[in-house]
Amino acid sequence: MRLETIMKAARITAPRTFEVFDEKEPNLPDGKVMVRLSRTALCGSDFPYFYNDFNPASYPLPPGYPGHECCGTVYKSRNPIFHEGERVMYYPPGLDGYKECHVADPERLQKLPDTSPIDINHLLMTQVLGCVSHAVFRIDRPYAKNVVVMGQGPIGLLFTSQMKRQGARRVIAVDPLGYRLDTARKMGAHATINPDKENLDEKVKELTDGNMADIVIDAFGQKSEVINRCFDIARHGGLVAFFGICLEESPKLAFNTFFRKELRMVASVGPDLGIDYPYALDMIMTGAVDVSPLVTHSMPFEKIQQAFEISVRREENVIKVVLEF
Repeated sequence: MRLETIMKAARITAPRTFEVFDEKEPNLPDGKVMVRLSRTALCGSDFPYFYNDFNPASYPLPPGYPGHECCGTVYKSRNPIFHEGERVMYYPPGLDGYKECHVADPERLQKLPDTSPIDINHLLMTQVLGCVSHAVFRIDRPYAKNVVVMGQGPIGLLFTSQMKRQGARRVIAVDPLGYRLDTARKMGAHATINPDKENLDEKVKELTDGNMADIVIDAFGQKSEVINRCFDIARHGGLVAFFGICLEESPKLAFNTFFRKELRMVASVGPDLGIDYPYALDMIMTGAVDVSPLVTHSMPFEKIQQAFEISVRREENVIKVVLEF
């Protein structure tokens, strides 16, 4: 008789409420791989599903939703490419990463080295760095240019680091939280601006010798107000790159500012799993990008409720929380 293995899972059952529960091990079809997660990380794009009030009929949300930054080991395999015990990154297409057990397609897996001096919590940052790297490749030649990065959460901090690596003349990090600006300087920012305490336009003008920003990166999104501020601080003919997800379906953009300044826009959403994630893993493995400042908290998976609460409230100088199974 087959003994059932019980795995942990979590789901949002009401606004601002997680439930942790047990799941039975699923069946494994031919060609698939069963992954047992060891880590999953919170992403800023997950937070609106936690704090927003949706139609009561939509609850509970699907098990594991909306987690998507995951790593673990191959628990069972019916695919010749992957073998039991191998460490892997897993990129769940269903955004159900807040659960321990997954039946995965092989193309959604990336092998990790069996051993590494790099902490597994830092290797987990492959996913977020891969997404940022995909966007960086779409930005036109940052070398010797003035770059402003709006928002210094995990995404913004990686943009700051990558723009420094790409040879920007000056990387200016913008965020209302002082501890994040401190981290931005560790990640390579030449200057920082707190828009709640300083005049953003005047400070960017001062730091760019009156030229304004050649490139503005929106790593915050969420509000059209922030998008329009990107237009304001870009120089005539400059580039505005959008990565942050805008929560407004039809944001009210300052089109005339964009039009009269002859700005260019580029957007980036999803990475290429076969290019951007291997690149990101290599950057972390070789030490080309130091992701260690991003991971400020590590907590047991059962504390997912607390993890979301401190992340949404920006408590304890939190930047990124990793949950351990």
